[in-house]
Amino acid sequence: MSRPGAFAITVGVIVGSGCGASTQADGAPFALGGGVAAGPTSGLWGDGSSTPTGMHIGCIRGRRLAVLITVTNRTKRTITVLGGGGPQRLAAVIERVAVQVRLASPPPNGDAVGDPGLRSWSARNTTPVPIPAGRSAWVQSNFLMRDCGSLRGDQASTLNRSITLAYSADGRRGTQRVAVAAARIILTRGPLHPELPINQVG
Repeated sequence: MSRPGAFAITVGVIVGSGCGASTQADGAPFALGGGVAAGPTSGLWGDGSSTPTGMHIGCIRGRRLAVLITVTNRTKRTITVLGGGGPQRLAAVIERVAVQVRLASPPPNGDAVGDPGLRSWSARNTTPVPIPAGRSAWVQSNFLMRDCGSLRGDQASTLNRSITLAYSADGRRGTQRVAVAAARIILTRGPLHPELPINQVG
């Protein structure tokens, strides 16, 4: 069942494998789990296919894009995710303006379709989220596109190569860089005057 204000994620959701796509440091609490989701997307906006090495996205001024990955707490203690961020290339063109973290739903039983995790775009970061041992977290990066005209022709720029998660456990804080190849944004200039859905305006 869809949620009020949420993306219509049955259309325009990109799902890909993130297996083998991150470099984990010794003692890093999170491992990759699940796939990648993004939205909303449309071929009318210059979007292309999603591959294991990234998603092809058209840049349109004022467009909002959400990209979600899943990480799993592989330790035997609760890890609290404080937020996410890191350096951003071409931030004047497309900027990660907020990171939202939620405790992922438990895996479904049988053949039931699980909650894909993607939620409405927001410019606000979430508050810290405790992730119990063995459970997963949805990490959603919300991007805003601005100076798309500075992109040259059909030249593609690869962005969102990684995100650095800040966390706390047992009174100590740490960070972990997570790189998911399928969540990379391969950005090209989109059409000049596209029609965007209502939740893309503003």
